[in-house]
Amino acid sequence: MKQSSPEMFYGVLCALAMSLWTLLEYALGFHTTSPEIGQYSGFVTILFPIIFIYVAMDEYQSTTHMPLRFLDGINIGFRIALYSAILFTIFLLIYSTYINPHWIETTLEWQRKKLILGGATDDEIEAFMEQNRSINSSFAQALMTLISSTSIGILITCIEIPIARLFFKKN
Repeated sequence: MKQSSPEMFYGVLCALAMSLWTLLEYALGFHTTSPEIGQYSGFVTILFPIIFIYVAMDEYQSTTHMPLRFLDGINIGFRIALYSAILFTIFLLIYSTYINPHWIETTLEWQRKKLILGGATDDEIEAFMEQNRSINSSFAQALMTLISSTSIGILITCIEIPIARLFFKKN
């Protein structure tokens, strides 16, 4: 039996960590009763690709006993980002459909209250709400998650390649 690639392993781990974090946010009420915290807590998910892409690149260097080449690093990071983005997107579709189907409305209502407190007019508020309802459909959210997660993973990879090379341990 063929062993799965390290990129797939770390991609699955990354998606699992992001999904568990999202469930923890939900359990703590950050997507329901405390969206003011949820607007920031979601950024924690960026830590997971940072960690798993770096670990995979470091593991690659240890295995090959050579400093990481740029193209090898891009290949590793892209594959991890793509695998985790696909799996996390599937999780978010399930989350938005079955676990917390009202989270978008909860967030929009919280943003509407902020606009009212900020002195926005009724027309401005209505325009904001209509625009955000149209771009926050499950399909739009899934597409944005897939594209942004993959893009962020590639950006993280480009930043981490020189760092991984800098900390390469010669055996």
